[in-house]
Amino acid sequence: MATLTTEAPIGPAESKMPVKGKERAKRRRGGRVDESGARYFLVKSSGTDKMELGEEAGSESEAMVTAFRTGGSFAVVSEWKTNADLSNGQPVIKKEAVRKERKLTHS
Repeated sequence: MATLTTEAPIGPAESKMPVKGKERAKRRRGGRVDESGARYFLVKSSGTDKMELGEEAGSESEAMVTAFRTGGSFAVVSEWKTNADLSNGQPVIKKEAVRKERKLTHS
């Protein structure tokens, strides 16, 4: 019985190049945009009741792991803008998520 695979076998023309010859994938920190527009920050520990946002993490999983390692916590921030919909004669205020491309930093 034959087994189907989704990957084509690597032939002589497709052999792996040495690491020096091909581009390496660069890991980006803070460059990813979450589907919901959410951003993740570590929370600075302070003696006051106010929350201070610390370093921004690139993803929720990165924030979780860093918070776990440091024994701290993280915050999820969503930014919204509002628009007035006047199409049916009465104003209805609607919210829309703000999605910003964050600057890429290379590690």
